[in-house]
Amino acid sequence: MFARLWQKLHNFRRDQGGAVFIIVAVAMPVIFGAAAASIDMGHILYIQSELRAAADAAALAATDELDDEDAAKLLAVQYAELNMPISQNGNVVDPDDVILGNWDTDTSTFTAAGTPTNAVQVTARRSSENGNAIGLYFAKLIGFDSKDVSVLAVASVSTSDTTFCILSLSETGSGVTMNGSMSLTMPNCGMAVTSTSDGAFTVNGSGTVTAEEICVAGTTTENGTTNVTDPTDSCSSVPSDPLSELEPPVFDEDDCDEDNFRVTGSNNTITISPGTYCGGITIGGNNNTVIMESGEYIIAGGGISATGGTLTDDGNGGVYIYNTGTTDDAISPISIGGTANIDLDAQSTGDYASILFHMDTGADFSAGGTGDTDMNGVIYAPDNDVSYSGTSTQSSSCLQIISNTVTMSGTSDVLADPDDEAGCDSDVVIADTTPPRLRD
Repeated sequence: MFARLWQKLHNFRRDQGGAVFIIVAVAMPVIFGAAAASIDMGHILYIQSELRAAADAAALAATDELDDEDAAKLLAVQYAELNMPISQNGNVVDPDDVILGNWDTDTSTFTAAGTPTNAVQVTARRSSENGNAIGLYFAKLIGFDSKDVSVLAVASVSTSDTTFCILSLSETGSGVTMNGSMSLTMPNCGMAVTSTSDGAFTVNGSGTVTAEEICVAGTTTENGTTNVTDPTDSCSSVPSDPLSELEPPVFDEDDCDEDNFRVTGSNNTITISPGTYCGGITIGGNNNTVIMESGEYIIAGGGISATGGTLTDDGNGGVYIYNTGTTDDAISPISIGGTANIDLDAQSTGDYASILFHMDTGADFSAGGTGDTDMNGVIYAPDNDVSYSGTSTQSSSCLQIISNTVTMSGTSDVLADPDDEAGCDSDVVIADTTPPRLRD
Protein backbone atom coordinates (compact mmCIF):
# COMPACT_ATOMS: atom_id res chain seq x y z
CA MET A 1 0.00 0.00 0.00
CA PHE A 2 2.68 2.46 1.05
CA ALA A 3 4.89 1.32 -1.82
CA ARG A 4 2.07 1.85 -4.35
CA LEU A 5 1.40 5.41 -3.07
CA TRP A 6 5.07 6.21 -3.19
CA GLN A 7 5.26 5.05 -6.80
CA LYS A 8 2.33 7.32 -7.83
CA LEU A 9 3.96 10.32 -6.19
CA HIS A 10 7.21 9.52 -7.93
CA ASN A 11 5.47 9.25 -11.30
CA PHE A 12 3.59 12.52 -10.76
CA ARG A 13 6.84 14.32 -9.99
CA ARG A 14 8.38 13.11 -13.23
CA ASP A 15 5.26 13.79 -15.39
CA GLN A 16 5.81 16.99 -17.58
CA GLY A 17 2.39 16.89 -19.24
CA GLY A 18 0.76 20.40 -19.16
CA ALA A 19 4.01 22.22 -18.46
CA VAL A 20 3.83 23.95 -21.82
CA PHE A 21 0.52 25.56 -20.84
CA ILE A 22 2.15 27.08 -17.80
CA ILE A 23 5.01 28.41 -19.92
CA VAL A 24 2.60 29.83 -22.52
CA ALA A 25 0.49 31.45 -19.81
CA VAL A 26 3.55 33.12 -18.36
CA ALA A 27 4.79 34.18 -21.82
CA MET A 28 1.47 35.55 -23.10
CA PRO A 29 2.05 39.15 -21.90
CA VAL A 30 5.46 39.13 -23.57
CA ILE A 31 3.99 37.77 -26.82
CA PHE A 32 1.23 40.36 -26.95
CA GLY A 33 3.65 43.08 -25.92
CA ALA A 34 5.94 42.19 -28.83
CA ALA A 35 2.97 42.20 -31.20
CA ALA A 36 1.88 45.56 -29.88
CA ALA A 37 5.39 46.92 -30.25
CA SER A 38 5.71 45.78 -33.87
CA ILE A 39 2.23 46.04 -35.38
CA ASP A 40 0.89 48.99 -33.40
CA MET A 41 4.17 50.90 -33.57
CA GLY A 42 4.27 50.42 -37.33
CA HIS A 43 0.72 51.75 -37.54
CA ILE A 44 1.62 54.78 -35.41
CA LEU A 45 4.68 55.55 -37.52
CA TYR A 46 2.62 55.33 -40.69
CA ILE A 47 0.02 57.80 -39.37
CA GLN A 48 2.83 60.04 -38.13
CA SER A 49 4.32 60.17 -41.63
CA GLU A 50 0.91 61.14 -43.02
CA LEU A 51 0.62 63.89 -40.42
CA ARG A 52 4.10 65.13 -41.36
CA ALA A 53 3.14 65.37 -45.03
CA ALA A 54 -0.13 67.14 -44.18
CA ALA A 55 1.57 69.65 -41.88
CA ASP A 56 4.32 70.37 -44.41
CA ALA A 57 1.81 70.94 -47.23
CA ALA A 58 -0.35 73.14 -45.02
CA ALA A 59 2.56 75.32 -43.88
CA LEU A 60 3.94 75.77 -47.40
CA ALA A 61 0.51 76.67 -48.80
CA ALA A 62 -0.19 79.19 -46.05
CA THR A 63 2.93 81.21 -46.92
CA ASP A 64 1.01 82.46 -49.97
CA GLU A 65 -1.24 84.49 -47.63
CA LEU A 66 1.18 85.97 -45.11
CA ASP A 67 -0.49 89.36 -45.39
CA ASP A 68 -3.91 87.93 -44.45
CA GLU A 69 -3.95 85.77 -41.32
CA ASP A 70 -7.50 84.48 -41.79
CA ALA A 71 -6.79 83.50 -45.40
CA ALA A 72 -3.55 81.77 -44.36
CA LYS A 73 -5.34 79.72 -41.71
CA LEU A 74 -8.09 78.73 -44.13
CA LEU A 75 -5.58 77.69 -46.79
CA ALA A 76 -3.59 75.60 -44.30
CA VAL A 77 -6.71 73.78 -43.10
CA GLN A 78 -7.76 73.06 -46.70
CA TYR A 79 -4.38 71.62 -47.66
CA ALA A 80 -4.24 69.49 -44.51
CA GLU A 81 -7.65 68.03 -45.34
CA LEU A 82 -6.56 67.29 -48.93
CA ASN A 83 -3.72 65.19 -47.55
CA MET A 84 -5.70 63.59 -44.71
CA PRO A 85 -9.46 63.64 -45.45
CA ILE A 86 -11.71 64.25 -42.44
CA SER A 87 -13.82 61.23 -43.35
CA GLN A 88 -10.87 58.95 -42.61
CA ASN A 89 -8.80 60.86 -40.08
CA GLY A 90 -11.03 63.36 -38.37
CA ASN A 91 -9.92 66.99 -38.28
CA VAL A 92 -6.11 67.03 -38.08
CA VAL A 93 -5.57 70.82 -38.35
CA ASP A 94 -7.78 73.52 -36.79
CA PRO A 95 -7.36 77.26 -37.52
CA ASP A 96 -5.87 77.65 -34.02
CA ASP A 97 -3.15 75.17 -35.03
CA VAL A 98 -1.91 77.66 -37.67
CA ILE A 99 0.33 80.44 -36.34
CA LEU A 100 1.95 83.25 -38.32
CA GLY A 101 5.22 84.73 -37.21
CA ASN A 102 8.88 85.27 -37.97
CA TRP A 103 11.60 82.77 -38.81
CA ASP A 104 15.11 83.91 -37.89
CA THR A 105 17.60 82.18 -40.17
CA ASP A 106 20.54 83.15 -37.95
CA THR A 107 19.16 81.40 -34.87
CA SER A 108 16.85 78.93 -36.64
CA THR A 109 13.97 79.93 -34.40
CA PHE A 110 10.31 80.69 -34.98
CA THR A 111 8.65 83.51 -33.04
CA ALA A 112 4.87 83.55 -33.01
CA ALA A 113 3.51 86.95 -34.10
CA GLY A 114 7.10 88.08 -34.72
CA THR A 115 7.86 90.65 -37.40
CA PRO A 116 8.42 90.83 -40.23
CA THR A 117 5.85 88.11 -40.84
CA ASN A 118 7.65 85.63 -43.07
CA ALA A 119 6.71 82.19 -41.74
CA VAL A 120 3.86 79.86 -40.78
CA GLN A 121 3.87 77.18 -38.09
CA VAL A 122 1.34 74.36 -38.40
CA THR A 123 0.58 71.60 -35.90
CA ALA A 124 -1.18 68.51 -37.25
CA ARG A 125 -2.53 66.01 -34.74
CA ARG A 126 -4.47 62.82 -34.15
CA SER A 127 -5.45 63.11 -30.50
CA SER A 128 -8.09 62.27 -27.90
CA GLU A 129 -8.79 65.99 -27.53
CA ASN A 130 -9.65 66.17 -31.24
CA GLY A 131 -11.62 62.92 -31.05
CA ASN A 132 -9.36 61.24 -33.59
CA ALA A 133 -6.62 59.53 -31.56
CA ILE A 134 -4.90 56.64 -33.32
CA GLY A 135 -6.68 53.38 -32.44
CA LEU A 136 -4.44 50.48 -31.41
CA TYR A 137 -4.84 46.72 -31.92
CA PHE A 138 -2.76 44.34 -29.82
CA ALA A 139 -1.90 47.05 -27.30
CA LYS A 140 -5.53 46.97 -26.15
CA LEU A 141 -4.83 43.59 -24.56
CA ILE A 142 -2.30 45.22 -22.26
CA GLY A 143 -4.39 48.27 -21.45
CA PHE A 144 -3.62 50.80 -24.22
CA ASP A 145 -6.58 51.67 -26.46
CA SER A 146 -5.20 54.64 -28.40
CA LYS A 147 -2.24 56.91 -28.94
CA ASP A 148 -2.02 60.72 -29.33
CA VAL A 149 0.42 61.84 -32.03
CA SER A 150 1.22 65.36 -33.29
CA VAL A 151 3.79 66.88 -35.63
CA LEU A 152 4.88 70.46 -36.16
CA ALA A 153 5.99 72.08 -39.41
CA VAL A 154 7.38 75.55 -40.11
CA ALA A 155 7.66 77.08 -43.58
CA SER A 156 9.11 80.49 -44.36
CA VAL A 157 9.61 82.71 -47.37
CA SER A 158 12.75 84.68 -48.15
CA THR A 159 13.88 86.80 -45.25
CA SER A 160 15.33 89.46 -47.55
CA ASP A 161 13.86 92.90 -46.84
CA THR A 162 15.06 94.32 -50.14
CA THR A 163 12.56 95.64 -52.65
CA PHE A 164 14.12 96.09 -56.06
CA CYS A 165 13.57 99.23 -58.13
CA ILE A 166 15.32 97.94 -61.27
CA LEU A 167 14.97 94.47 -62.76
CA SER A 168 16.65 93.46 -66.01
CA LEU A 169 15.07 90.37 -67.54
CA SER A 170 17.63 89.60 -70.24
CA GLU A 171 19.01 86.12 -69.69
CA THR A 172 22.29 86.69 -71.54
CA GLY A 173 24.63 89.53 -72.40
CA SER A 174 24.75 92.81 -70.53
CA GLY A 175 21.45 93.30 -68.77
CA VAL A 176 22.37 96.65 -67.24
CA THR A 177 24.99 98.94 -68.78
CA MET A 178 26.12 102.26 -67.33
CA ASN A 179 28.41 104.64 -69.19
CA GLY A 180 29.99 108.02 -68.61
CA SER A 181 29.72 109.86 -65.33
CA MET A 182 26.06 109.19 -64.67
CA SER A 183 24.80 108.70 -61.12
CA LEU A 184 22.23 106.16 -59.99
CA THR A 185 21.04 106.51 -56.41
CA MET A 186 18.69 103.98 -54.83
CA PRO A 187 19.35 104.15 -51.08
CA ASN A 188 16.34 102.06 -50.06
CA CYS A 189 15.89 99.58 -52.88
CA GLY A 190 17.97 97.35 -55.08
CA MET A 191 18.86 96.39 -58.62
CA ALA A 192 18.65 92.84 -59.98
CA VAL A 193 20.08 91.42 -63.21
CA THR A 194 18.86 88.09 -64.58
CA SER A 195 21.65 87.59 -67.14
CA THR A 196 24.07 84.81 -66.26
CA SER A 197 26.81 86.15 -68.57
CA ASP A 198 30.13 87.70 -67.65
CA GLY A 199 29.58 91.44 -67.60
CA ALA A 200 25.84 91.00 -66.96
CA PHE A 201 26.15 94.29 -65.10
CA THR A 202 28.71 96.53 -66.80
CA VAL A 203 29.82 99.95 -65.55
CA ASN A 204 32.13 102.11 -67.67
CA GLY A 205 33.69 105.50 -67.00
CA SER A 206 33.35 107.27 -63.65
CA GLY A 207 29.74 106.47 -62.79
CA THR A 208 28.41 106.06 -59.27
CA VAL A 209 25.83 103.47 -58.25
CA THR A 210 24.41 103.50 -54.75
CA ALA A 211 21.85 100.83 -53.93
CA GLU A 212 20.61 98.84 -50.98
CA GLU A 213 21.50 95.67 -52.87
CA ILE A 214 22.82 94.73 -56.31
CA CYS A 215 22.00 91.13 -57.20
CA VAL A 216 23.59 89.83 -60.43
CA ALA A 217 23.01 86.27 -61.65
CA GLY A 218 26.16 86.52 -63.76
CA THR A 219 29.15 88.74 -63.00
CA THR A 220 29.85 92.45 -62.73
CA THR A 221 32.44 94.29 -64.83
CA GLU A 222 33.74 97.71 -63.79
CA ASN A 223 35.90 99.70 -66.18
CA GLY A 224 37.40 103.04 -65.20
CA THR A 225 37.07 104.86 -61.88
CA THR A 226 33.59 103.70 -61.03
CA ASN A 227 32.11 103.70 -57.53
CA VAL A 228 29.56 100.91 -57.21
CA THR A 229 27.86 99.54 -54.12
CA ASP A 230 29.20 96.03 -53.54
CA PRO A 231 27.41 93.85 -56.12
CA THR A 232 26.68 90.21 -55.39
CA ASP A 233 27.75 88.10 -58.36
CA SER A 234 26.31 84.63 -59.01
CA CYS A 235 23.35 85.83 -56.94
CA SER A 236 20.64 83.19 -56.53
CA SER A 237 17.91 85.58 -55.38
CA VAL A 238 17.15 87.45 -58.60
CA PRO A 239 13.39 88.12 -58.67
CA SER A 240 11.19 86.91 -61.49
CA ASP A 241 8.97 89.24 -63.50
CA PRO A 242 6.03 90.16 -61.21
CA LEU A 243 4.02 91.39 -64.22
CA SER A 244 4.50 88.38 -66.48
CA GLU A 245 0.75 87.65 -66.46
CA LEU A 246 -0.26 91.25 -67.16
CA GLU A 247 -2.87 91.48 -69.94
CA PRO A 248 -2.82 94.68 -72.02
CA PRO A 249 -6.05 96.59 -72.60
CA VAL A 250 -8.28 95.58 -75.50
CA PHE A 251 -9.06 98.29 -78.05
CA ASP A 252 -10.46 98.73 -81.53
CA GLU A 253 -7.74 100.08 -83.81
CA ASP A 254 -10.40 101.52 -86.10
CA ASP A 255 -11.94 103.50 -83.27
CA CYS A 256 -9.52 106.34 -82.52
CA ASP A 257 -10.19 109.19 -80.15
CA GLU A 258 -7.30 111.17 -81.69
CA ASP A 259 -5.27 110.82 -84.87
CA ASN A 260 -1.66 112.02 -85.04
CA PHE A 261 -1.99 114.30 -82.02
CA ARG A 262 0.52 117.17 -82.31
CA VAL A 263 1.36 120.21 -80.22
CA THR A 264 3.57 122.90 -81.74
CA GLY A 265 3.98 126.64 -81.45
CA SER A 266 4.59 128.37 -78.13
CA ASN A 267 2.98 128.89 -74.74
CA ASN A 268 0.02 126.57 -75.31
CA THR A 269 -1.71 124.64 -72.51
CA ILE A 270 -3.76 121.70 -73.73
CA THR A 271 -5.67 119.14 -71.70
CA ILE A 272 -6.20 115.69 -73.20
CA SER A 273 -8.53 112.89 -72.12
CA PRO A 274 -8.03 109.13 -71.75
CA GLY A 275 -8.61 107.13 -74.92
CA THR A 276 -6.95 105.67 -78.01
CA TYR A 277 -4.38 107.86 -79.74
CA CYS A 278 -3.69 106.51 -83.21
CA GLY A 279 -0.48 107.69 -84.80
CA GLY A 280 1.01 108.70 -81.46
CA ILE A 281 1.55 111.91 -79.51
CA THR A 282 4.13 114.54 -80.43
CA ILE A 283 4.97 117.49 -78.20
CA GLY A 284 7.37 120.13 -79.50
CA GLY A 285 7.60 123.87 -79.73
CA ASN A 286 8.45 126.24 -76.91
CA ASN A 287 6.96 126.29 -73.44
CA ASN A 288 3.92 124.17 -74.30
CA THR A 289 2.14 122.16 -71.61
CA VAL A 290 0.08 119.04 -72.18
CA ILE A 291 -2.04 117.93 -69.22
CA MET A 292 -3.24 114.32 -69.21
CA GLU A 293 -6.49 113.75 -67.37
CA SER A 294 -6.40 110.72 -65.10
CA GLY A 295 -7.14 107.39 -66.77
CA GLU A 296 -5.89 104.91 -69.37
CA TYR A 297 -4.20 105.95 -72.61
CA ILE A 298 -3.55 103.64 -75.55
CA ILE A 299 -0.90 104.86 -77.98
CA ALA A 300 -1.85 102.91 -81.11
CA GLY A 301 1.21 103.37 -83.29
CA GLY A 302 3.51 106.34 -83.49
CA GLY A 303 4.69 106.25 -79.87
CA ILE A 304 5.28 109.43 -77.87
CA SER A 305 7.87 112.01 -78.85
CA ALA A 306 8.49 114.95 -76.55
CA THR A 307 11.28 117.37 -77.45
CA GLY A 308 10.09 120.46 -75.62
CA GLY A 309 7.54 121.74 -73.15
CA THR A 310 5.99 119.74 -70.33
CA LEU A 311 3.91 116.56 -70.19
CA THR A 312 2.10 116.18 -66.89
CA ASP A 313 -0.98 114.60 -65.35
CA ASP A 314 -3.80 116.49 -63.68
CA GLY A 315 -2.99 115.20 -60.20
CA ASN A 316 -6.37 113.52 -59.77
CA GLY A 317 -5.59 109.82 -59.90
CA GLY A 318 -2.70 109.17 -62.25
CA VAL A 319 -2.35 107.66 -65.70
CA TYR A 320 -1.59 104.35 -67.41
CA ILE A 321 0.02 104.55 -70.88
CA TYR A 322 0.07 101.49 -73.12
CA ASN A 323 2.36 101.88 -76.14
CA THR A 324 1.56 99.48 -78.99
CA GLY A 325 1.01 99.42 -82.75
CA THR A 326 -1.76 98.77 -85.27
CA THR A 327 -2.06 97.46 -88.79
CA ASP A 328 -1.76 100.98 -90.18
CA ASP A 329 0.50 102.57 -87.58
CA ALA A 330 3.67 100.74 -86.58
CA ILE A 331 4.74 100.73 -82.96
CA SER A 332 7.32 103.42 -82.18
CA PRO A 333 9.42 104.28 -79.15
CA ILE A 334 8.53 106.57 -76.30
CA SER A 335 11.23 109.22 -76.52
CA ILE A 336 11.67 112.13 -74.14
CA GLY A 337 14.47 114.45 -75.21
CA GLY A 338 15.49 117.98 -75.97
CA THR A 339 14.23 120.32 -73.26
CA ALA A 340 11.07 118.32 -72.49
CA ASN A 341 10.01 117.92 -68.87
CA ILE A 342 7.89 114.99 -67.70
CA ASP A 343 5.90 114.87 -64.45
CA LEU A 344 3.63 111.81 -64.31
CA ASP A 345 2.22 109.52 -61.63
CA ALA A 346 0.76 106.06 -62.15
CA GLN A 347 -2.76 105.22 -61.06
CA SER A 348 -3.14 103.97 -57.50
CA THR A 349 -6.19 101.78 -58.21
CA GLY A 350 -7.58 99.62 -60.98
CA ASP A 351 -6.22 96.81 -63.16
CA TYR A 352 -3.08 98.79 -63.99
CA ALA A 353 -2.38 100.31 -60.60
CA SER A 354 1.23 101.48 -60.19
CA ILE A 355 2.06 100.92 -63.89
CA LEU A 356 2.95 104.13 -65.68
CA PHE A 357 4.32 103.02 -69.07
CA HIS A 358 3.56 99.62 -70.56
CA MET A 359 5.65 98.93 -73.68
CA ASP A 360 4.50 96.35 -76.19
CA THR A 361 7.18 94.29 -77.96
CA GLY A 362 9.14 96.30 -80.48
CA ALA A 363 9.68 99.74 -78.97
CA ASP A 364 12.15 101.12 -76.46
CA PHE A 365 11.70 103.79 -73.81
CA SER A 366 14.26 106.60 -73.58
CA ALA A 367 14.66 109.75 -71.52
CA GLY A 368 17.45 112.14 -72.44
CA GLY A 369 18.19 115.71 -73.35
CA THR A 370 18.42 118.45 -70.76
CA GLY A 371 14.93 118.32 -69.29
CA ASP A 372 13.91 116.92 -65.93
CA THR A 373 11.61 113.98 -65.37
CA ASP A 374 9.62 112.98 -62.31
CA MET A 375 7.94 109.66 -63.01
CA ASN A 376 6.36 107.70 -60.20
CA GLY A 377 5.36 104.22 -61.26
CA VAL A 378 6.58 101.24 -63.24
CA ILE A 379 8.17 101.50 -66.65
CA TYR A 380 7.37 98.03 -67.96
CA ALA A 381 9.24 97.01 -71.12
CA PRO A 382 9.89 93.25 -70.75
CA ASP A 383 11.14 92.82 -74.32
CA ASN A 384 12.83 96.17 -74.85
CA ASP A 385 15.42 98.63 -73.55
CA VAL A 386 14.89 101.46 -71.09
CA SER A 387 17.57 104.14 -71.30
CA TYR A 388 18.57 107.42 -69.70
CA SER A 389 21.11 109.72 -71.33
CA GLY A 390 22.16 113.32 -71.72
CA THR A 391 22.09 115.58 -68.69
CA SER A 392 18.52 114.84 -67.64
CA THR A 393 17.64 114.43 -63.99
CA GLN A 394 15.17 111.77 -62.95
CA SER A 395 13.95 112.14 -59.42
CA SER A 396 11.07 110.16 -58.01
CA SER A 397 9.79 108.55 -54.86
CA CYS A 398 8.51 105.50 -56.68
CA LEU A 399 10.33 104.76 -59.92
CA GLN A 400 10.48 101.08 -60.88
CA ILE A 401 11.97 99.72 -64.10
CA ILE A 402 11.24 96.21 -65.37
CA SER A 403 12.76 95.75 -68.80
CA ASN A 404 14.81 93.43 -70.95
CA THR A 405 17.84 95.71 -70.66
CA VAL A 406 18.66 99.02 -68.99
CA THR A 407 21.17 101.53 -70.35
CA MET A 408 22.25 104.70 -68.57
CA SER A 409 24.72 107.11 -70.15
CA GLY A 410 26.05 110.63 -70.15
CA THR A 411 25.84 112.70 -66.99
CA SER A 412 22.22 111.88 -66.13
CA ASP A 413 21.31 111.74 -62.46
CA VAL A 414 18.71 109.12 -61.58
CA LEU A 415 17.19 108.91 -58.12
CA ALA A 416 14.73 106.26 -56.99
CA ASP A 417 13.88 106.41 -53.32
CA PRO A 418 10.69 104.64 -52.23
CA ASP A 419 11.34 105.61 -48.62
CA ASP A 420 11.59 109.34 -49.08
CA GLU A 421 9.09 111.75 -47.51
CA ALA A 422 6.76 111.52 -50.52
CA GLY A 423 6.37 107.81 -49.86
CA CYS A 424 5.77 104.91 -52.21
CA ASP A 425 2.95 102.41 -52.01
CA SER A 426 3.41 100.43 -55.22
CA ASP A 427 1.17 97.48 -55.98
CA VAL A 428 4.02 96.00 -58.01
CA VAL A 429 6.45 94.26 -55.67
CA ILE A 430 9.79 93.33 -57.20
CA ALA A 431 11.23 91.10 -54.53
CA ASP A 432 13.14 87.90 -53.99
CA THR A 433 10.84 85.12 -55.16
CA THR A 434 12.75 82.20 -53.70
CA PRO A 435 10.11 79.48 -53.10
CA PRO A 436 9.04 78.98 -49.48
CA ARG A 437 11.13 76.49 -47.55
CA LEU A 438 10.39 74.03 -44.78
CA ARG A 439 12.45 74.70 -41.67
CA ASP A 440 13.73 72.13 -39.19
